[in-house]
Amino acid sequence: MLTRETMKGLYALTVTPFDSAGNLDEDLYRENVRILLAHGVNGIITCGTNGEFHTTTDEERRRIARIVVEETRGSAVAVAGASGVNTAESIARTRDAREAGADAVMNVIPFYHILSKVEAHQYFEDLSRACPDIGIIIYNNPVTTQVRLDDNDFVRLQEIPNVCGVKMIGADFGLYLNCLRRTKIQHFPLENLWGISKAVGGNGVMASFLYAFPGYMMRWWRNIAEGEFSTALRMQHEVNTLLQDAILPLIVAEGFNEIAATKAVVDAAGFLKAGAPRKPFRSVPSERVRSLRATFENHFPHFLAN
Repeated sequence: MLTRETMKGLYALTVTPFDSAGNLDEDLYRENVRILLAHGVNGIITCGTNGEFHTTTDEERRRIARIVVEETRGSAVAVAGASGVNTAESIARTRDAREAGADAVMNVIPFYHILSKVEAHQYFEDLSRACPDIGIIIYNNPVTTQVRLDDNDFVRLQEIPNVCGVKMIGADFGLYLNCLRRTKIQHFPLENLWGISKAVGGNGVMASFLYAFPGYMMRWWRNIAEGEFSTALRMQHEVNTLLQDAILPLIVAEGFNEIAATKAVVDAAGFLKAGAPRKPFRSVPSERVRSLRATFENHFPHFLAN
């Protein structure tokens, strides 16, 4: 069971590969996990946003959780996405994750209707009460939920014994600092804040797209963890440039969904396999994936060094 004391390091938020018929590709999933583990990630997280928890069935999520548990075998933390649109659904999915042997779950608050802060707090309290023997990572995603959990909320939520940490999206440095200062649970930012995370007291990070380049990712993380801050900040600027110049145009200028864009980045990088997202999301065409690969080779070759 993951705890706030043992939650540390680099966790990868993996995509879910499907075959040409749209079925879960278990072999590719295992291969992707093995590659990430071989590079030294500390945790594997399944079925988040880019893992398409909302397009996978309950049986597929159970299979995915078992795959990650079997592949990690205690060498890394196995975290299963178990979000739902209501409390009962989330509890059922969390119990499935526990039965599969996962160390923790990552759950966003129910998101079809906007919850009040009181309801959001109660959701995690009910989840913990029903599932006290598995770690809970709170997925703080105000874009999806329209509820922004802040440090005041986490001061209260840290009273839930098996809440071990938080996945933070965005680049709200003030919120990150306040959460680190005021709470005892872990707060893991995405790539936007990696470079300064260790310097301000953070114990870990999550990779939402950078695991597409596992060698570069691990070099950056080692520099962060070892306190090589000048190198870590230089690499932060490199990652920001990659994101702004090569990846975000897929979303902002070309109108692809974040999931489709992330899968295109994974396939263009060539280390892992992602394939197409499930409908209703539009896939990035293969010729555009090839042009993205050419962009990486011509302008960002250091990311392709393994």
